[in-house]
Amino acid sequence: MKRKNYAGFYDWEFELICTRQRHDVKLWKKLATKYGGPILDICCGTGRITQELAKMGFEITALDNSPEMLEILEKKKLPKVQTVLADMRDFSLDRKFKFAFISYSSFQQLLSLEDQAKCLNTIKRHLTDDGVLGIDINPHVLEGSDVQEKEISYIADFPARNSRVTMFTSHKIDLKNQIKHWEDTYVEIYPDGRKNEFINRESLKGCNRDDMQLLFEKCGYNIIDVFGDFDGGEMTEDSWNMVWVVS
Repeated sequence: MKRKNYAGFYDWEFELICTRQRHDVKLWKKLATKYGGPILDICCGTGRITQELAKMGFEITALDNSPEMLEILEKKKLPKVQTVLADMRDFSLDRKFKFAFISYSSFQQLLSLEDQAKCLNTIKRHLTDDGVLGIDINPHVLEGSDVQEKEISYIADFPARNSRVTMFTSHKIDLKNQIKHWEDTYVEIYPDGRKNEFINRESLKGCNRDDMQLLFEKCGYNIIDVFGDFDGGEMTEDSWNMVWVVS
């Protein structure tokens, strides 16, 4: 889950380091066009996808559990966008949606099968009879060494704040529970020597194809498609993403 200090860095850092993931917007636009609105963007963050769909004229409810992220989204003053502060495992809205989606591995922030099922069941109650859910999963979360000590991930200028940021990252993998825990330390230096330092922690659960299929079936979903990339390609062992489309 995103911590307070990190919210102001999110959009900038995403553009800086997420060169592959940024192409996901074309798939969400394609699916939104195919299935229609109203749309529910779950774990919307600062509205990276929300704003692109809003430009297309869709009516969108943007849901997240971070008030700081939603505050940044609200400042964008997007038309036909309503923000909701809520937990994706348990929310209650007074409408149903034709298309809902969870982008950028956010579903994997749910670290138990119980929480994952709660989330899917809650979403199911908010879909129309012909409503569709899309979820982007990172199948490679558990790759790498079991323990990575702190090392520099990047050093970059942050023009919006006239500062220079060094980000140190480390992780540990809990093999028993199939969870990777990250701890990222940010050190921001201003021209006058002032320093801003904070830590952002995030954990993601590994989700393989068989487990996801069983989970969807358990929660009463029908599988429409599973893509291995943002162009709608076939899912293989080498695919960088696993995008499920279910109803």
